[in-house]
Order: sequence, then structure tokens, then C-alpha cells
Amino acid sequence: MPSQPSSTVESIELLTSLDSVAALLRVVCDISGLGVATVAEVTEQRWIACAVEDRIAFGLQPGAELDLESTLCNHVRSSHDAVIISDVTQNPTYCDHPAPGLYGWKSYLSVPVFRPNGTFFGTLCAFDPQPAPRLEQRPVIDTLDGFARLLGELLAREEQRREASPGARGDLDLTPLREQLLVLLEEDLQRPLQALAAQDLPTSAAQAEPWQAEARRLAERSAAAADFVRVRLGHGLPLKLTLVEGVNERLTNLLATLQARFPDQTLGSELPELPAAVRLDLPRLLQAMGALLEWVASRNPAGGTLLLRGELDERCYRLAVESRTAVVDPGSLSQVFQPALTEATPEQPARLELSLYLAQEVARGHGGSLVARQENGRLRFILTLPTALD
Repeated sequence: MPSQPSSTVESIELLTSLDSVAALLRVVCDISGLGVATVAEVTEQRWIACAVEDRIAFGLQPGAELDLESTLCNHVRSSHDAVIISDVTQNPTYCDHPAPGLYGWKSYLSVPVFRPNGTFFGTLCAFDPQPAPRLEQRPVIDTLDGFARLLGELLAREEQRREASPGARGDLDLTPLREQLLVLLEEDLQRPLQALAAQDLPTSAAQAEPWQAEARRLAERSAAAADFVRVRLGHGLPLKLTLVEGVNERLTNLLATLQARFPDQTLGSELPELPAAVRLDLPRLLQAMGALLEWVASRNPAGGTLLLRGELDERCYRLAVESRTAVVDPGSLSQVFQPALTEATPEQPARLELSLYLAQEVARGHGGSLVARQENGRLRFILTLPTALD
């Protein structure tokens, strides 16, 4: 993937003008435990900080330039592989590298940032003078990868917008998206991460499980953020349609997991026998069906029922989530697939609800559809995959 030339001055102005980038860097520091985070433009000749969050008075500012050869970001530029170091003194690959001594860090991360067209811009980079054990957690690393993808999407969209409207600055014409992103980053991610960071690191497996579960949830939210921006900017969800087996088994396992969370309800399934393999993106299908099942179950009263039903119609594969007990305002179904900002309460901050929005995008990515209906007292979500049996 080649690098795309750009004006460094324009890159600095562009990235510092976006509130969402500043919010994202704050979340990077929260989740990683590192004191400095930056988005750097990295070319074959230069390393330039374009946006910075500095919590330890390191002195890095937008526009600062580091010697390219002294940075590990240069390796990331050439290899396109992330570098994650929780404690450089214990890292056999980098313990003798001059960068830690030159810049005074012991923990470090550098994740490549690509535009959606595949061109390399630079890196999401962060470091700290102390070790950062959180960088050994897979969910944390996955979240940081998601943030790098999100940065690439934001960068490309703003570059395109400015090219179409010379002289325009900031993301004012994207006000709804901007507000939704800020809620997603600051409320959904930053505050929970701050609470997580305030806890002592777990020292036993029993203590680690709740911490890791919360980290996994936040990783999922960051992935949803990247998906949301990708769709809103017109790029669609990345899907990999392949021939897969065991679809019914995976759906049954999904339902069983939900049943454990809602033990006072009756959850059942009627799934037809499928061909040996069907053509779809199974992780994305499970994401969509999990969102639908949870949405309905969360609106069921104690003793409520829910049915996951599958249908084969010639070459078309349909999955439906049905309930006669879910409490839903029929008038709200027309907006159920739209991103929704929930109201803040004393117990719960505002958050951006994206699950059904992304579920519908999963259906569209398969060339299908997802609709909601309420007829004769029965609520139905119907997901249609017209090419799954091709």
C-alpha cells in the first residue's frame, strides 16, 4: 500500500480541528494507561505530530518533528505491522533499540493508520515512562486497532469534504455525526475506561475475568464506532462472504448464551436443515442476530417468550426473531434501525445505541434486508439473505 502525499501543515490543521480526534486520543490514553498519545504523519522522510494528548508534560505538541530513523514508527511505515510494548526492559526485540533511551519511555504503541482506499497516512502512537501491563491484554490491543481504523475513516472523510468545499474548515457540516461520535467516544468509552483504569490490576484469574469482560465490551464498542463511521461515510461494512458450515449450531449457541442472561424467559428456536455450507459472513451474521435477540429479550417481561425461526424459500434464506410478549411502541418501529442517543440518567450516562443500525447494514452487505413488523400482537424482525444458498 503506497503512501499518499499530503501537506503536513494541512494535516496538522485538519486533525487538530476535529473534536472527535481529540476525544479519541483521550480515550487512547485511558485504555492504554499511557501518558502521551499522538496521531503522526509518517512519510519516507519525516515524522510529524499532527494531534496530541499529553498528560505527563512530555512537551510534545502538534507540529513537532522527530528524527524519523530514531522512531519505531518508521518500522511500522515500512512493515505496516503494529508495534506494542508493555515493558521494553522485558522485550527481547526492542530492549536494545535507541528509541526508549532517547525519548525516555518504557511502554509504547504504534499502530498504522490507513485511509479507506489503502493509502498509508501515519500512525496512532503513544508512550509512557512507566511499564503498561494493559498492553498485554488482547481486548485492549483490539480496541487500539479499531481506533486506528476509525482515524483513517475520519481523516479521509475530512480530506474529501475539504477538497469538495475549498476553504471549509472543521466538521461543522457533519454536526449530527460529530455529536454522535463524541457521545460514543466520551460517554460510551472514555468514562468506562477511566473507571476501569482506577481499579487495581487483577492479580488472579478470578479477579481478571470481570476486568477482561469489561475490556472486551469496550473493544466491541470501539469496533462498533469504526463500523458506524465507515457506514456513515459511505464505505459500507467490510464483509467476507465465504462458504461456512455449522450455522444452525452457532445460532443455537447464541440463543443459549442469551437464555443464561434472561433465565426468567422462554427462548426457543425452529431452524430448518441447511445445505452442507451456506455463503455468508458468519461473524457478521451472528453480530446481527445477537443484536436482534438481545433487543427483543430486553423488552420482554418476566415469563415472556421469544422464538428464533429460520426459513428456506427457493434460494433465499430468512431468519426471524419473533415475540408476542415484547413491550414495544408500534410507532417507534419506523425509527428502530436509526442510531439513537439515549438520555442520560443519574445512574447511566448518555450513549449511542448502534446495534440494530449495524444489524441492518450487515443485511445490506449480504445483498439482503432487515425489517421490523408488528402484526396481530406479534413482533417480528425478519432478516433476508437472498444469496446465501447460491
